[in-house]
Amino acid sequence: MKACTQCGRCCTNPHFMLTMLATVEDVGRWYLQERWDILQYVEAPLLDLWISPTTGDEIARCPFVRKRRGQDIYDRRIYETRPTVCQNYPLNVSHMKAVDCDMLEDGDTNVDVRRFMARGGTETNQK
Repeated sequence: MKACTQCGRCCTNPHFMLTMLATVEDVGRWYLQERWDILQYVEAPLLDLWISPTTGDEIARCPFVRKRRGQDIYDRRIYETRPTVCQNYPLNVSHMKAVDCDMLEDGDTNVDVRRFMARGGTETNQK
C-alpha cells in the first residue's frame, strides 16, 4: 500500500461523499473551533455531511477540497479538523476499490489496510 498521493478520489467520489455523516464529536469540535464554514454543510439532527446551505441538496464532492492548478493533486482545506469518517479512511480494500484509491496496490489486503491505519495512515506497509 502506498502513502496517500493526494489524488482526491476519496474526496470527489460521489458514492462516498453522498454517504458521509459527521459524529457528535465532530460537530462539537467545530462549534468549539467556531468553524461555521464547516457547520453550514451539516444537516442537523441527522448529522448528514455536505448538504448545500443554499439548496439543501447533498453535494457529491467535499466542498473543502481543491485541485492544484495544473496538477493532479488535491489539497484538503480542513485537513486539521476533518470529519472522523475522513480520519478513518481507508476502511478496507473494497472501499478503496470503490473510490479507485491511488494508495491501493495489487495484492493489498484488509490486513494491510489495518496496519497502514495503525501507523497513522502515512507510512507504506512492508509486506
